Amino acid sequence: MPFVRADYPQFLGPQRDGRLRGIELATGWATNGPVELWRRPVGAAWSGFVVSGDMAVTMEQDGEEEVVSAWRLESGERAWSARTPGRHQTTIGGEGPRSTPLVVGGRVYALGATGTLSCLALMDGKVAWRVSLTELAKSGVPEWGLASAPLWVDGKVVLLAGGEKAAWAFDGASGKVAWSGGAGGANYGSAHVLDWAGGRVLAYFAGRAWVALDPSDGSERWRHPFGAGMPLVAAPVLVASNRVVLSAGYGVGAEAVEWTGQGVRTAWSSKKLKAKFANPVALDGIVCGLDDGILAALDAATGAGLWKEGRWGHGQGVVVGRHYLLMAETGDLVLLEPTRSGPGERARRKVLEGKTWNPVALAGDLLLVRNDREAACLRLPLTGPSSPKP
Repeated sequence: MPFVRADYPQFLGPQRDGRLRGIELATGWATNGPVELWRRPVGAAWSGFVVSGDMAVTMEQDGEEEVVSAWRLESGERAWSARTPGRHQTTIGGEGPRSTPLVVGGRVYALGATGTLSCLALMDGKVAWRVSLTELAKSGVPEWGLASAPLWVDGKVVLLAGGEKAAWAFDGASGKVAWSGGAGGANYGSAHVLDWAGGRVLAYFAGRAWVALDPSDGSERWRHPFGAGMPLVAAPVLVASNRVVLSAGYGVGAEAVEWTGQGVRTAWSSKKLKAKFANPVALDGIVCGLDDGILAALDAATGAGLWKEGRWGHGQGVVVGRHYLLMAETGDLVLLEPTRSGPGERARRKVLEGKTWNPVALAGDLLLVRNDREAACLRLPLTGPSSPKP
């Protein structure tokens, strides 16, 4: 079977769930490890890459301008850059954009930390339209900057802004506002679509709640209390057809929320997984994530703690087949095979220097990683029928 490289078009992958399907990673890195294709300096940002065809897109800071930049996937050559005025910086949170772009239909949608949403042509970066989210929402730039990753829903781009209306949907072609909805402000996480037995909903974190809207018009379907008034960031993890696990730092912990047929309720809660902004994942009946920087696992059905070990900081990763590919805050790339008995480390490779908080992107066998200083592309060894042909 010929090898076909899949796109990685948005935050957390093709289905926005932190999971890559159809490939398996080889574990023998001592003799057949990742091969570096290129390494380049990159402007400060906590944005991740997205991939469509031979183009990889991310965001950067360059002086007083926020930059959407496109790179040739296999060579690392810069294809184009699109710039807008704006700069966000905090002592603890660092400098630059926080959001990962979206690629759909030959266009790039990217949100800067200061609120500019740009729609650009994927091939050359030509501007199709731009809007100021903070002006529309009549909201200021929050303490840690706007961080919502654009979400594509039925021809519309959905983002979170805060203000009187938390969620905003824009027509993908024209940039005109399709709807706005959701009271109670917004947080630093990104919106997700859930197809639950209760119907299809668009879910997001408000200040102290997990809120569901109707994706067709932004009307509120339900809200579930969650959080303690501190930032809510980590993506929800779908663990069953009617159950999602939420997690947050600042002492909040994890909570399983399920659809009952009439509404939502808490199935269990635990203080043993406090995901600050690293996104947990689900594998074979467990929820695995970074509990304030230490890898931990819970039973997805009961919330019981299974284990906690390995200090990886606030890193980011994706599930690939039976493996969890984790880029630690230290810049170490770690291949794990978590089970109920432990993290199952299979391989490790130092890739980046300095604080690494950015999401990773895996397009077939090509892994794109970056931090606020440099970016790199690695070819990962695969195993099984999906392996690339020599």
